[in-house]
Amino acid sequence: MQAPSATLHGMRTLFERGHLREIGTPALFAAVVLLLSAMSLLGVNVSMMHHNFDWVQQADDVLQQISAVESGVIGDELSVRGYALTDDPRFLLYQQSNRHNAVDSMNKLRALVADDASQAARFAQLREIVNKHASIFGALTRSGPGHAQEVASAILDRGNRAVMDDMRTQLSSFRTYELRLLSERQAAAAKQVSRTYGIAVGIVVLAFLLGALGLAFMQFGRGKSV
Repeated sequence: MQAPSATLHGMRTLFERGHLREIGTPALFAAVVLLLSAMSLLGVNVSMMHHNFDWVQQADDVLQQISAVESGVIGDELSVRGYALTDDPRFLLYQQSNRHNAVDSMNKLRALVADDASQAARFAQLREIVNKHASIFGALTRSGPGHAQEVASAILDRGNRAVMDDMRTQLSSFRTYELRLLSERQAAAAKQVSRTYGIAVGIVVLAFLLGALGLAFMQFGRGKSV
């Protein structure tokens, strides 16, 4: 029972001697420091939201390039089939255009995923299978017109079909992984923003309480000094 009595006696002495003003100044200073800390935490939240926007934009760009690659390689297949069936050289122009678009999209996709090791590894596998696909269908058109039967047989070849199926599977896997990566990043960012916001609100409340106490102590101390 002696410790509480001593504490109460010390507080009463401060009240009687007018020393509360000396306590009020540090309390106000601490309140300002806490407010600045809260502002810094809110700044972190703003930065995190900017990162979230960048992740969404990057994922959108990646998905767009994946779709462009898919359109290019499928267009390559259709052009070769059309050329084999009709012997119309215009299909070769379509094939060149589709292949150019696929290559351009692959280059853009490589740049987009270069900073992510897992996606870069997936891209390396995808590039390998896309190159195999281009080699197969490029060889089919080099035989010239009048080889519809040979082209049809090559397209139905089990090994060639495996390359075509593998390419589609990898494109789908690439798309799925990118969406999952975006979802994980957004979930982690939302959790951090929520936690940081809660801490900032708590700090602001504490800062206002300290500020109010500091002002009250200073006013009381001034009254005692008078």
